[in-house]
Amino acid sequence: MLKVKGTLMLASAEDVAAIQGMRLRSSEKSKMTRDHNGFRKLLIVLTKSGKLFALHTGDGRIVWSLLLNSLRQSEACENPTGINVYQWQVPHHHAMNENPSVLVVGRCKPSSDAPGIFSFVDTYTGKELKSFSLDHSVAQVIPLPFTDSTEQRLHLLIDTSGQAHLYPRAPEAVAIFQLEFSNIYWYSVEADSGVIKGHGLKSNCDGEVANNYCFGTREVWSIVFPSESEKIITTITRNSNEVVFSFWSIFYDYHFFLSSKIYSLYDLLTAFAG
Repeated sequence: MLKVKGTLMLASAEDVAAIQGMRLRSSEKSKMTRDHNGFRKLLIVLTKSGKLFALHTGDGRIVWSLLLNSLRQSEACENPTGINVYQWQVPHHHAMNENPSVLVVGRCKPSSDAPGIFSFVDTYTGKELKSFSLDHSVAQVIPLPFTDSTEQRLHLLIDTSGQAHLYPRAPEAVAIFQLEFSNIYWYSVEADSGVIKGHGLKSNCDGEVANNYCFGTREVWSIVFPSESEKIITTITRNSNEVVFSFWSIFYDYHFFLSSKIYSLYDLLTAFAG
């Protein structure tokens, strides 16, 4: 009724104020993230204590929350902590039968060499589907741009000894991974020492012939910044889903932000090659 009165220019000063307030609230909601089809997304937030929240991106309300059983203190896991949450499965072709799920990665202790923990959570219901402990540490998690027939996304977990572990651990995942083996690279940042390193893969882990999901890694390149004049604050890369049309687009969109200067990756690699 207020909107009708406003359209017909019959609204009083109080009505106008109310209409403006409604429009303001509506505009704030519309600024939040929507997907390509116009549907609102859930913002999944993980705390270090192992509690997971699903927030509505329109008004910020808590849709559901969950204290993960896998990250609760126990005799086997004395001081569990959450690391991060990753997209695990988005069933585009099985949307009628399955819900999207996320992968929650944690550790049994705050130290980086502690054994890792996996937990899978249904993002629609907030139900923990399954969880298990890993037989290795987790120093870095790399989501790969590949999915299997069930639309589970492949991930590489790098442990503190530099070995790479493929998940999900299934023959199909290995077959997909092997096709792109020579094209998989990633980088790591040692902010305290001012070093950025590029990494690639080698063959299966030494002494782990029976484990088809473990791979050795190699250093491809490294860049060291002078600690007396520069410090790495953070690194930002382009969106993994962004389409790149040319060589120049890649390097233009990568930037490393330092305390007093901004370097493009092209500048860094040019300097390194020189």
